[in-house]
Amino acid sequence: MVTLTTQGRAVGYCVVAALQDPRKEVMSIRNLFPDRIAMRLDEPEQVDMVLGDGARDRGAHADLISVNPEIGAGVAYVRLETDPDPIRVRAAWVSDPDIRAMAATCVPESAAELETAVAIEAGAAV
Repeated sequence: MVTLTTQGRAVGYCVVAALQDPRKEVMSIRNLFPDRIAMRLDEPEQVDMVLGDGARDRGAHADLISVNPEIGAGVAYVRLETDPDPIRVRAAWVSDPDIRAMAATCVPESAAELETAVAIEAGAAV
């Protein structure tokens, strides 16, 4: 795993690791991951454990991300290898009711319409 994380990028390999509790030393090669993402964390000390020393002082307040899904879902802080300053990001989040509403309005009216949509998606001439 050490060889893969240190040399894999040169040949196009991407290694992704995820931890639930940054306080536990379950991954001894943690420092070999150059880019890091911190989602909501429980304690201020955990921010530096995940993103590196001083990350919280530089603005990564992952311990303050809201538990309310409408406010905090998808929010994270990213620290890239090339820049020690973390960046706040937000991935798109769509609620279950919104997904159901979209699905209800996007239903094809007929089997022929569905076949046409699939053919267009596949790049076939219709």
